[in-house]
Amino acid sequence: MNKSLDIELVMASCRGQTIGHTLIHYDTLGSTMDEACVRAQKGSPEGTIVVAEEQADGRGRFDRQWISPKGADLLFSIILRPSIQQLPQVNMAAAISVCEIVRNQTGLNAVIKWPNDVRVRGRKISGILVESVVDSGSVDSAVVGFAINVNSDHTKDEQLKSIATSMRIETGNLFDRVRVLVGILQNFNHHYSSVIRGKPLTKLWESQLETIGQHVEVRWKEDVYEGVATGVDEAGNLLLRQPDGSQLVAVAGEVTMQGS
Repeated sequence: MNKSLDIELVMASCRGQTIGHTLIHYDTLGSTMDEACVRAQKGSPEGTIVVAEEQADGRGRFDRQWISPKGADLLFSIILRPSIQQLPQVNMAAAISVCEIVRNQTGLNAVIKWPNDVRVRGRKISGILVESVVDSGSVDSAVVGFAINVNSDHTKDEQLKSIATSMRIETGNLFDRVRVLVGILQNFNHHYSSVIRGKPLTKLWESQLETIGQHVEVRWKEDVYEGVATGVDEAGNLLLRQPDGSQLVAVAGEVTMQGS
């Protein structure tokens, strides 16, 4: 489980792709997001990946800490340079790619909790984070961070076991992290290439959202909105039918589903 990733094999498997032509591998790193953001600002080309066996300061949305044992899971960030119109599709491409590989390798139904958590049986198996630098209406760079629980086992952690899971926990099997990583990168390359060609992923992404049709609460800063999630718009914003019948468009926030 703790064997380091074979980066040469990963790069060979991604040869010819936009995504994965260069992988920068660290044994331990503060945050792959932070490192990738610095490299993006210094001009690293699109498709460059920063991957770490362990993060000392890994984070997810709302700056929450992401905990992962060294060498157990997948922690990486990808530098992208989409247009401002394509930017909302980056998160969609990432979440779809993770869902596909989890389903393919475990046989389980992975779904997306709006906007970017991947869950299996109601527990989080992956988190995705997108950070971008926009200047004068154009995207200078975007970095998408992936954290996928592959072989970690936190079933004895009282705080985590009810809200998080892994491919290992769900199946009882250990997984080849190289195979999982290559699969995600190939999937992401395919979907991101579609976005660049002008083919939106909104409908495909929406079809995998477990949030649609559910009674939810959306929290954003000090505000809380309640209603039924009826769908998403073309940019991926959540459409919420409130109790008074009015429609709210949620651009960001944390969703809690009734019963979850």
